[in-house]
Amino acid sequence: MSEPLVLQTARCTLRQPTRDDAGAVAAFYVRNRDFHAPFEPRRPESYYEETYWQGQLEVNNREFVEGRSCRFFLFEKQCAKVIGTANFTGIMRLAMQACYLGYSLDQDYQGRGLMSEALKTMIDYAFSPTGMNLHRIMANHLPDNRRSETLLKKLGFEVEGYAREYLMIDGRWRDHVLTALTNRNWQPAQVD
Repeated sequence: MSEPLVLQTARCTLRQPTRDDAGAVAAFYVRNRDFHAPFEPRRPESYYEETYWQGQLEVNNREFVEGRSCRFFLFEKQCAKVIGTANFTGIMRLAMQACYLGYSLDQDYQGRGLMSEALKTMIDYAFSPTGMNLHRIMANHLPDNRRSETLLKKLGFEVEGYAREYLMIDGRWRDHVLTALTNRNWQPAQVD
């Protein structure tokens, strides 16, 4: 397994969890199962078990090494408690240089600005020439998800469209607002 990537904010640590964190990751999903249900696909029961996450964290690490995704979990600064997720997935290179952003936060940590803080740090990493050097980050939200709408606007994401029946969320096809943030200072990676 490669060395986990770690990013620090003032109040939390963003990092790729290791197999040893599987219990903390599963506990996060169990604690927030009902709270997140209206915003996520339905999950199999195994999704909420430590053994599932032991394997899935290895898959996540492999995807990172292969340049296909970068999946972070938010940890409280002083302990190993998982309080959120923030992911860059579907990474596209060549002429696109883009990815999709997804995130979720523990119900007990809502309204404190933690996700905004975390995503600012992640976006800096994604756009940095020494980080992912991406040109574009896309993030989509349910039309009635005002928290996500406000957060994405605050971060500079602009609405680019509306997709009907875009994703199956909580057991039914749901429309989504399509947003994106572009890196106006993007430069091609330097080749040694």
